[in-house]
Amino acid sequence: DTTFVAHVVDACAFLGDGMSRAEEMEERVHGRARSYDADHLDEAHFGVFLNMVLAKAVPAVDGAQWTGVTTTLASQFLAAGRVDAVVVAGATDADPLKPMPRICRTAEEVQGGRGVKPSLCPSLSILDQIAEDPSIKRLLYCGVGCSVQALRAVEASLGLDELYVLGTHCVDNSPSVDATRLFLDAAGISVAEDEYAGYGESGA
Repeated sequence: DTTFVAHVVDACAFLGDGMSRAEEMEERVHGRARSYDADHLDEAHFGVFLNMVLAKAVPAVDGAQWTGVTTTLASQFLAAGRVDAVVVAGATDADPLKPMPRICRTAEEVQGGRGVKPSLCPSLSILDQIAEDPSIKRLLYCGVGCSVQALRAVEASLGLDELYVLGTHCVDNSPSVDATRLFLDAAGISVAEDEYAGYGESGA
């Protein structure tokens, strides 16, 4: 969906060398490669990190998945002036089951991405908008590993001064909105009646 599609062979986590490219990127992104041995395997499993914590948002964000840690952190990045915009996986106004990336400028807009989504989100379809917007020089991107890997592969072409990534876990996703509806219908779940509308592609 973007002019960056020409990079797909080298950027996609599911083509060629796939997710193994992530380890090659880590030294460029984090300043070092993973460090582990047979007795200390944390970085082998989780990648490069400084500290690992178990966190929850207090108070919890209403409508978020679990407590809303991602939503809270993303909102605070904007409130503190650390970034010009935040990318989250929101939903279309017409269909709460259809994920759509949003470029957020306010904490209120970030709230629109709270909660996970039940089907895959085209999170990178906004790359051209980011590259063409001179007011976005510092960006926080919220997304799952495969989209983060592709983003990192093209980040030098986005014209950003600073790129922050708030990575979220990847869990089961329906490949399409139609497949999600089929599953919900088979399970006897009505989204209109049930506030819990999804699982999967993380929003914020």
